[in-house]
Amino acid sequence: MKKRLTIMFFLVCFISSAIFANGNAETKKSNSDTTNKVVSMKISTWTSNKDQIALLNSFVQEFAQKKGIEIECEFETITFAEYTTKLSMELQGNEAPDAFWMLETTAPTFVSSNLLADLSSALKEYDFDDFSQSAMSLWEKDGKVYGIPFSTSPFFIIYNEDLFKEAGVTSPLKMKEEGQWTWENFRKISKQITDNTGVYAYQTPDGGGYDARILHTLVPIIRSYGADAWTDDNQVLINSKESIEAVTLFHNMIFEDGSVVPPGNQSDFFAGNAAMTMAQISRLSKLEGASFNWNIISIPKGPKGEIPVIGQAAICANAKSKNGDLATELVAYMTSKSCVERIAGIWPPIRESVLNSDTFLNSNKAVSAEQMKDTVATSIINGKVLPSHKLYPQIEVESKMVWDKLWNKDADVASVLNEVATVYKKYIK
Repeated sequence: MKKRLTIMFFLVCFISSAIFANGNAETKKSNSDTTNKVVSMKISTWTSNKDQIALLNSFVQEFAQKKGIEIECEFETITFAEYTTKLSMELQGNEAPDAFWMLETTAPTFVSSNLLADLSSALKEYDFDDFSQSAMSLWEKDGKVYGIPFSTSPFFIIYNEDLFKEAGVTSPLKMKEEGQWTWENFRKISKQITDNTGVYAYQTPDGGGYDARILHTLVPIIRSYGADAWTDDNQVLINSKESIEAVTLFHNMIFEDGSVVPPGNQSDFFAGNAAMTMAQISRLSKLEGASFNWNIISIPKGPKGEIPVIGQAAICANAKSKNGDLATELVAYMTSKSCVERIAGIWPPIRESVLNSDTFLNSNKAVSAEQMKDTVATSIINGKVLPSHKLYPQIEVESKMVWDKLWNKDADVASVLNEVATVYKKYIK
């Protein structure tokens, strides 16, 4: 715990330094001739899937061929929980990647840091009218573009059909058809599944719901109850009565019902040790060869209806890369329509021409076109990205210590959320 917080402290220091001390630093780009030479480049991501990395590398090699050069590309995989911390440190040192993935939650932080290269020149021929409304809002500042979303992926529920049958519980698909797919009923069936099978009913996203994915876990429930962690106009709502009601439901599932994989327990949905989890379409690759039958469904609705939550990730270039111009052009190529069409079944696009196409609806062999439309495409259109802020690293570090108080049986939910709100208000003004 102390080690993790120490690392996060250095992250805050690094980014704060970049924002405030280096506010006027100029981007350094190499104008050296890359013709007829081998260029070494590094790209950082949080995927470790070999097929996904191979696909991304094929884009790099296509780009190199068009440029008439040879690129030796190293793909660095950083675990999601450590991604922002480690990437921030690398960008301050000599082992920095030339291009990298970036999360929506930290987009405002990095856009303000002068660590991201301006992509505008490389995007001169881009058709931004093809991008869905507001898709670029997090990645632009003062007329410049600092990242291009390659994935705008809604969260949904994956469920183990075999465990539902074993428990004798109505399937989520049937419940949705009957208008009964609500968070209250989600809690009820979760307890029934655990009581009837002895298996946990629900695992938080990637098992990180008590640490790196607290907001991914709670925001979908909170928004469906009519609140949010904080709003775009800086209103802190994490301790509103709606938020308290929503978080209390989840807390009761863990500590009263025993239906949620608790903190410290490693039971994994993808190994068949939980009946449901919240995930995005890129995670379906983990189910190849699964020993059980599974299906997907949109997240349950609350008193305010079904409010889809979207996770967005962009590709950015390092402002200090020795291959600066090449890196920005590579980002432009990897997010072109041609490339987006080929990754759409893994990372849903923001390009409307792709999102509305039969190519996208049939892009993932594990999901039917109807499911892709109802659970993914519709949620992208109607959904909203997770909360973000330029001081998000500070917010995350300080609030995490308060959130830790919530994960015990005797926690006073309202009291903890009031403390979290105090932290948020310190930075969100």
